Amino acid sequence: MHTLQSRRDGFRVLLPDDFLVDEIKEKYSTILMKNKHYIYRPIDFLNETIQKVQVLGFNNGAYEQPQQTSGIPIRNPKRIMQNEFPMGGATYQYRNAVSPIALIDKTLNIDFRHTLGYVNYMMLLENFIYLYSRDTRSNKMFDHIDVDIINQVGEIYAKIRLQDPVINGMDMLDFDYTQPVAQSGTFKVEFKYSNFDYQFITEETQSSSLFINDNVDMGGELPEDVYL
Repeated sequence: MHTLQSRRDGFRVLLPDDFLVDEIKEKYSTILMKNKHYIYRPIDFLNETIQKVQVLGFNNGAYEQPQQTSGIPIRNPKRIMQNEFPMGGATYQYRNAVSPIALIDKTLNIDFRHTLGYVNYMMLLENFIYLYSRDTRSNKMFDHIDVDIINQVGEIYAKIRLQDPVINGMDMLDFDYTQPVAQSGTFKVEFKYSNFDYQFITEETQSSSLFINDNVDMGGELPEDVYL
């Protein structure tokens, strides 16, 4: 939720307009207007319920290998050689041999706030069904999601673009009669993407980007200490 806030959270995620198929836009715009909601565009309504975003991150950057060796005795002049004893091998950590880009978890998690009547949940569920009923070669599929990074004065100074995202999963609806009062919970939608681009936005250049892919393509030049 990026409006009606007294502070700036430092990020903004807006699902693109083509994320929703035309059938969903038509259906839910009618529903929103009938309910006299102050936001009547379905994609704006959906973006307004975004609460939390998780993106990037990596793991398995180290490779562990045990080494067989003998123990080193304590340096004591009274110690006799017979007291030396073998020890278990030390464990050494090495850098993983695979490409560093391959270690990045290409997952985008977005937490949405439940709305009255679960309108945004049903909108996402129906949109998922429509999207996955289409041919994979359809030119009506959305092709990216942007995560904007905002500075202290509210200006966008960097952008993370996630290429070719697909919906991988969504939390189940959780109904509970044991709750004494109604609660506004959240649900998570998980996206998987194929690639990402990190862009710095400056006054001199609208977008100076470092394009990331599995070949570690950095504008045609690599630092001297990068080995492929």
